Amino acid sequence: MKEPEWPYNLPIWRRHHQATSPDGKWLARINPATEISMGNPTLGTLCVSNGLHVPDCNPSFIWSDDSQFLAVPQFFRRFGLFTRSRLLVVSFRQQRVFASRTTCYYFQPETFSGGTLVAEVNPSSSKRKVEFKIPSDIESVFKMIIVWWPETLPQASC
Repeated sequence: MKEPEWPYNLPIWRRHHQATSPDGKWLARINPATEISMGNPTLGTLCVSNGLHVPDCNPSFIWSDDSQFLAVPQFFRRFGLFTRSRLLVVSFRQQRVFASRTTCYYFQPETFSGGTLVAEVNPSSSKRKVEFKIPSDIESVFKMIIVWWPETLPQASC
């Protein structure tokens, strides 16, 4: 089967994605992911093996190298339509989810190591990148959002 042409080969157009945390403790998955609208990136529900579920996420998520955090773009509605995305950082130590105050059309996380999260902004139309220091930027650049965090930890199933 032939690989899709650019920009449809970018991670923001994935139909599914799963990744295990570097320490092997958690599995995160989005399957299936469907197009927001014709020719636009995909979204689905992020499911983590601890029971956490976050809707309207893009399957271009990545784990931090220390397995403490997961970065995932999430689309949100304005005027009833998905028009913007924000970057979520899931903190497994704090059992909280934080959303970037900065929004754009699409975020694509690139790397997450040594406490630095790098994401490309609108990857199909620009080469601009943003950098966040995690966890130090969480209080100033992100805001905590209400997401139900599971009380018990089920076995790795999502």
